[in-house]
This record gives sequence, C-alpha cells and structure tokens, in this order.
Amino acid sequence: MPETVRIPWLHDRHNHTSFFASLTGCLNLEGLSLQEAIARIGALPKDQVSMVFGWHSAKLPFTAEDLRRLPPAIIVNFSLHGFVLSGEAPAMLAASQPELVAKRNDKDWCERNLAYLLETFSHTAHLTAEKLAIHMDRMEALGLAVADDMLLPGEEALQVIQGSRWGKHIKCWATPRTFKTLGRQAQEACAGLKFFMDGALGSGTAGIDGQFLDGRKGLLLHEDEGLRRILGEAHGFGKALAIHAIGDLAIEQAIRVLEGLHRDGLDFPYVRLEHVQFIRLAQARRAKELGLTLSLQPNFNSDSVDYADRLAPEWLEINNPFRMLIDEAGFVPGRDLILGSDGMPHGVENALQWSLFPAFPGQRMTVEEVVAGYGADPGRSGWSLLEIDREARRVKLLESKAEA
Repeated sequence: MPETVRIPWLHDRHNHTSFFASLTGCLNLEGLSLQEAIARIGALPKDQVSMVFGWHSAKLPFTAEDLRRLPPAIIVNFSLHGFVLSGEAPAMLAASQPELVAKRNDKDWCERNLAYLLETFSHTAHLTAEKLAIHMDRMEALGLAVADDMLLPGEEALQVIQGSRWGKHIKCWATPRTFKTLGRQAQEACAGLKFFMDGALGSGTAGIDGQFLDGRKGLLLHEDEGLRRILGEAHGFGKALAIHAIGDLAIEQAIRVLEGLHRDGLDFPYVRLEHVQFIRLAQARRAKELGLTLSLQPNFNSDSVDYADRLAPEWLEINNPFRMLIDEAGFVPGRDLILGSDGMPHGVENALQWSLFPAFPGQRMTVEEVVAGYGADPGRSGWSLLEIDREARRVKLLESKAEA
C-alpha cells in the first residue's frame, strides 16, 4: 500500500543555479529522437549562436555533416562534460573565444578547462532576472527552496541573483580566476572558491584507480605540488573551499594535499569535497579527522545503472557508499554529509527515488537522512507531498507548495 510523506522544501547544496537559470528558454534535447533533435536545432536562428543543452552523445550521434548543415549553436552534453559547435558557430565565435574554437575537439583540454567552458556557456545564454524567476519557481514546484550556485560565471550574474527575492538565500561559489575579477563587495558575498581535481564518469575522465571498460584511464588535473601551490595561494583569500573529486585517486590527492597544508598550519574556514562517488573507508576516516564536509548527490546512484557500459561491476557497486559513510565512518547527514543534485536532475522526487530504491544496498538512505542531508532554509518555507510505493519501488511527487 503506497504511503504519503510530507517533507519541508529542501536546500539543494550542490547545483549550478546561474547556469541552469540562464538556459531558460534555450532548446533542451532531452528525450528527443535524433530526427527530432536535428529538426529542432534546424529551426534556430541563423544570425546568432544559440545555446542547446540536454545532448546525449550516445543517443543523438550527430555526424559531421549534420553539424555542418545546422544553424550556429553550442550543443552541450547533458553531463556538462563535452560539447560540439554546429553551423557557422566556429567562425562566429573565433574572435571572442578563439581558444574554445581551436581546442573544442581536444577532450583533455576541455576537461582541464571545464570551469572556463561552463562560465562561457553561461555568458552566451545570459542570465536575466526573468530567467532566474522562472527557474526558481520551477525549483519550488520540484520541492526545492534554494540551491547553492557552485560555479558563479561573473559579477553580472551575482548582481541578478542578489537583486532577486532569493538573493539572501543562494550561496555562490566561484573559481579563483572568476573570483579575482569580482569587486570587493562581490568577493565578500561569495561563499567560497571552487576547484576541480578530475573529470566525470560520463566522459571517462573521473580519476579512478583503474580503467574504464574501453581502456580509458581517468584524469587528474593537477600534480601534487601544483595543487599545493594553488590551494596555498587561495588560503590568502580567507575563503571556504569546495573541491570537485569524483574518483578515488582524485579524492586521495585532495586529502593528501590538505593534510600537508594542515601540518604546515594552513587551514581553511570550511572545506567541502564535492561528489566523492568512489571514496574508500580509509579516505573517509581521514576526511573526518581533517574536519572536511562531504557533499554528495543521491541521484548519482543512478550512475551504477547508466554507466554499466563503461564501468566494471565492482566500480558500480562502490559508487556513492552512503551506508559506509554514515554507519562506519561516522558522517552525519546535515552536519558533515550534505546533499544536492548537481541539477541532474533537479528536485526531491529523483533524490528520494534513488535513495530509497538504489541499485545496491550500500547506496540506500532513509527519508529522514535525505531530508537532513539537504536541509531546509529557514527563510524559504514550503512543503512537498510525496507518494512512496515500496512494493513498486517508486517515489512520486504529488504536490509542492509554499507555506500559507
């Protein structure tokens, strides 16, 4: 018999608010057939570069000839790792983004410059107050009150966010390069600095201690000494850190360098390790000793199904080891284990679906653990009503409303 559960609006601790909001009104290829996608892109303007997202390269295998015939567009992979340019886009972007055009087929360069690419995509799509309002209204309908913006593209986007009714509730993080371009007040408003250690599973560039089924090996973006220097320089800003590390090699490197900095007396106000999908128990315990916060995404439990074509079975099973982190390493949801979605997809329904009914038992969390891990923003009050059918292994969002 299905049960109904009421939970408060949640705070998505890892999202890309300005990026996703800027895409409002842009073409989304999610769920389209190849023929439909080509037709929809073909209807875009020919005199400007359009942003297109939601592209699954395996499901929508555009040929070089397809891309040549289409209007100018930046077509971004659904994982945000990887893109292609269509039509006259290379010529139209050559003056303003010469490196992006020249290096677009260099996968290693694209992974090493992911933050720059996402910021460029955000600028191209252009965030407005209207787009932000539409996006945040949609988030509320999905059961989210607010979301941390983990990759602020620049001061203009921050001004849009701060000028909105969500301004006091959205915490913005920026890469060091973007942070340095901000004015003093904008820098003070930033929650912290964002760093990347490795790539992603979808692109076969997550830094795992092994290889993908096609023989590819993951990518570490830094040598230890270079990372130590970068983080040491960041220490002078007095800001918190958020460090993207998916694979166990990347997690190991991040913890190892942070331990060295700690021994030298260089501690940060607050450090989050983002994603940590393949963290080992010994690493988790070291992270706990350092006082680090782990930031994970329950919806990425689905990677254990979606990426069975590129990850060996043993890797699928140890992805997102929530039970180990909570029961053995002692992390507490909402305290030093926080949850978000990365916008893939947004909303409480998917988070609870994959938490309650994951592919592997070690990924399971209770409703209470998920709610605590996301947390609620006291300034944004609302509730969601969900139907949980344990026999059918299904979660359905029935309603989401602001408090009366």
